[in-house]
Amino acid sequence: MLLDQQADGYAAATQPHNSSVEQRPARVAVISRPEDLAPALEAVDALAQSSGAALEVVPQATGHGAGAPVGDGAVLFDTARLNHIAIDPQTRVATVGAGATWSAINAAAEQHGLLGLAGSAPSVSVSGYTFGGGIGWLVRRNGLASGALRAVHYVDGEGRYRVAADDAAEEIDREAIWAFRGAGGVGIAHTLEFDLVPAPDLHAGALLWDAEALPELMAAWSSRIASLGTSVSSSIGVLHVPPLPPFPEELHGKVAVHLAIADPDGPATAAPLLEAMRAAATPVSDTWGPTDAAGLSRIHLDPPTATPAIGDARWLDASTPEVAAALLATAAGDDAPIVMMEIRHVAGAPTGRAGAVVTPPGQFIYHAVAPLGRFPRERIEAGFARARSVWSTADAGSTPGSWIEGAATVPDALPKEIRDRARAIAEAVDPRARIRRSRLLG
Repeated sequence: MLLDQQADGYAAATQPHNSSVEQRPARVAVISRPEDLAPALEAVDALAQSSGAALEVVPQATGHGAGAPVGDGAVLFDTARLNHIAIDPQTRVATVGAGATWSAINAAAEQHGLLGLAGSAPSVSVSGYTFGGGIGWLVRRNGLASGALRAVHYVDGEGRYRVAADDAAEEIDREAIWAFRGAGGVGIAHTLEFDLVPAPDLHAGALLWDAEALPELMAAWSSRIASLGTSVSSSIGVLHVPPLPPFPEELHGKVAVHLAIADPDGPATAAPLLEAMRAAATPVSDTWGPTDAAGLSRIHLDPPTATPAIGDARWLDASTPEVAAALLATAAGDDAPIVMMEIRHVAGAPTGRAGAVVTPPGQFIYHAVAPLGRFPRERIEAGFARARSVWSTADAGSTPGSWIEGAATVPDALPKEIRDRARAIAEAVDPRARIRRSRLLG
């Protein structure tokens, strides 16, 4: 059943977490079960025939990656209700719906002492995050989430149900799993199977300082980060603090330095970095300590509600500590249009199963976010350009595609040969191009 603009459910489906673009599709198909997908595609065909105009199918779960407008030439497939979760603690495998969120998945997994390779925001769905690579707080110990992907149950452009896996009988499905691992995926996914990992002594936390101490803190960070053990993943950044909880009142309306740090194997390996930064300046807030999956998901301090924003990101090389202080300083002014800028440390992450992007293309990631509406877009772009003039000397040559907020396409997310192969797979799965292609395909 396709919902029109007056129907219950239409408004909720067309309000993605990133609200920077308008979504007014001709209809919404609410997908509650995998079995709904083929009939929904047939209904789109019938509607297109009756109207005499072709209709594009746009799958969407939570819409964290929404960046392209969805207009009346499209039908939005709302997959948020595909949220089933099954955990097998013996094989350490999760089988989940494409709309399941990481908060729900890891709440179930941690009951067995396990975690999935979740990202920074708990409300992100598993599918788009994983298909875009998946860079989370266990990345330096366990790699990208794309490399943990075992199989994807999906529907092709003709409504046929298929299973993408390395040992699939048909070549098209063996190629499809390669594309699902980091090139954005193909067709319409409804169920994922992926590895879980043990977290025997999970520690994590967010530390905040007044940005007046930025030079001293960055000197301490730069002196320790290269020697940090590979079980520790972290992010250092500057944040324009809103006058809201959970931020301490002392920092409301100010610029803060923010360290998010996690280690699933205990506190010892993170100690050298924490000690150095605490010695450089006393934090205003410090939540480092034993935690659970919910606590881990909070350390990035993401906004909990839908936010219109645009972002910038780039993979950077091992020289990043040399430019880190100058880079973050571009966003540390009280009047800077960029409200969050971070440098994520991913060096040493292992490679998972074979796929399009299963190894980080750089050792660090630069990431910046600016709210739309508060500043003119021209001023935001100028802020990104100032940052680029600093990080360009450490450029590793590509963009983490899933970290570009509010963008319709990310043409430099994949090397040409990877992008060309993924496009060919998408065309084989959906030769009529009925389903909107991943924005990573350019």
